[in-house]
Amino acid sequence: MRQRLEEIRAALSHRGLKGCANEAILSEWLEQYLPRSVSICTGEVIDSHGLRSKQADVIAFDTFTAPRYFTSGDTNVLPVEAVYSVFEVKAYLNKQEIETAFENMLAVKSLQKTAYFPTCITTTKSLYGKMSNHWPVNFFVFAFDSDGLDTIREHVESLNSRQPLDKRIDLVCSLNKGLLVNVGPDGLQPIPMPNTNLVAKQSDKALLTFYALIAGLLGQAVSEPVCIHPYLAHIRH
Repeated sequence: MRQRLEEIRAALSHRGLKGCANEAILSEWLEQYLPRSVSICTGEVIDSHGLRSKQADVIAFDTFTAPRYFTSGDTNVLPVEAVYSVFEVKAYLNKQEIETAFENMLAVKSLQKTAYFPTCITTTKSLYGKMSNHWPVNFFVFAFDSDGLDTIREHVESLNSRQPLDKRIDLVCSLNKGLLVNVGPDGLQPIPMPNTNLVAKQSDKALLTFYALIAGLLGQAVSEPVCIHPYLAHIRH
């Protein structure tokens, strides 16, 4: 990944093109190593009440239950019910980029998962210290480099602390620095829990740890079939 990034930086001078290339690197890597039940794309996430996220860099969604309401190349519009996680990709993470990521997180985590068939069987999930009938959307930030981890942690924590556990940036990976990760009695956790704290963890194996946490979480993810009827009044082409 690091070699590919350097090749892209050398070949591309346009900032927008670089951003798309960075997202493509992470997307290809996730698609290669995550469980086959999880698919990867870029695009927007919508709910059945007519609300939508901002442009999401990388979306992890259920392979088998997600209808795509719009597709153009690699860009899709997906119902939130089938979305597991969103990844924000940054070439360099600083205070300004953290604030942007935080606003994008709020937009996607504010979407409501309600459009399911009323007769479908649900599996209770225990995340963020509470029980839920449907998988809550996770939000991760992946940066190829960043300011110092302690500085980044202070910025993230100052924003996260105003929100409940399920409306926070869950995990941050800075490829060249390490991780901002939730640590509790059971060790490292991919999402915040009532007994965890967000800790800056310097590591030259940040990518491996990030993968282990994400794969362990998404390996448990399940989605109920999505009912498209509530969406019909809000679909735009």
